[in-house]
Amino acid sequence: MAGIRFTDDQVRMLRSNPWVKSATPRYVSFTKEFMEEFIDLHSKGLTRYEIFESHGLPVDVLGKSSVEHTTENWISKANKSIALSDEKRGRPRTRDLTKDEVIARQKAKIEMLQQENDFLRQIRRLERRHQPSKSPSRKGSR
Repeated sequence: MAGIRFTDDQVRMLRSNPWVKSATPRYVSFTKEFMEEFIDLHSKGLTRYEIFESHGLPVDVLGKSSVEHTTENWISKANKSIALSDEKRGRPRTRDLTKDEVIARQKAKIEMLQQENDFLRQIRRLERRHQPSKSPSRKGSR
């Protein structure tokens, strides 16, 4: 969405849309669900503008060329069987995070580490279950 500057009212309107993941005066990112919905509807013959308008995303606000470039990337990825993602890429943040953002990131990291520990615990349990017994008390083990 390069070259476009959104007003504060437009940013608020875009942020209130459930298909928009985030919006700033210079950038709009869409949810993965919207990208998948777009690909599905586009393959059924709807135009990109019809899809955006029907989902409450005014093309005149977003800009026709921005809609075209963005959706062309999604269509290209779908044709190449590359998974669509709503993850941000690019430069890391330069501003300090707020306390709420730090807490949210730490909670996500704790959850990920707990899942990783559970997975490793299951692997260890399966490895123990399938190892031959080392006990000398078994008959014929000599």
